[in-house]
Amino acid sequence: MASKNKMKDALASLASRLRLDSLTLNDRNECYLMFDQKFHVRCAFLENEDECLLYSSVGKVEKNSTNAYEKILGDNFFWVGTAGAKLVLEPGSGEEDNLALIERVPMSMFDEERLYERMEDFVNAVEYWSTEYPKLQQGGRTSSSPSSTSSSSNNMGMFQA
Repeated sequence: MASKNKMKDALASLASRLRLDSLTLNDRNECYLMFDQKFHVRCAFLENEDECLLYSSVGKVEKNSTNAYEKILGDNFFWVGTAGAKLVLEPGSGEEDNLALIERVPMSMFDEERLYERMEDFVNAVEYWSTEYPKLQQGGRTSSSPSSTSSSSNNMGMFQA
């Protein structure tokens, strides 16, 4: 129960910093945020794992696309292209899979500031991958990866609810 209270406090702090009325967990221990009217982030408290989960679907990727798999694996390597999160492919119907970004933060390393920093990096990575995945469909190369630190203030415009 202490972890859930820690999560609730961190969400209240995040809501305040983003100038939202409130941000609370629903009956499934999750809440949803939208940034810049287009980036959706699910924030969940995983009680059994004692973790906070950030999740966002960033697009569709053609099944068996060597170019896409190469880019995804390369950017997942030491989280260079994901700002600390992980890219995952979720099986989809038809010829495409869902490309999603996820991050798990252990509650032992969690507090109000950590949630804000991880959310900022996560949303910036979601923005980056939302523009990069269409290039994978066209067989083209993508641009450089997002920063993996939240201390850089040159991309602060993205992090607004």
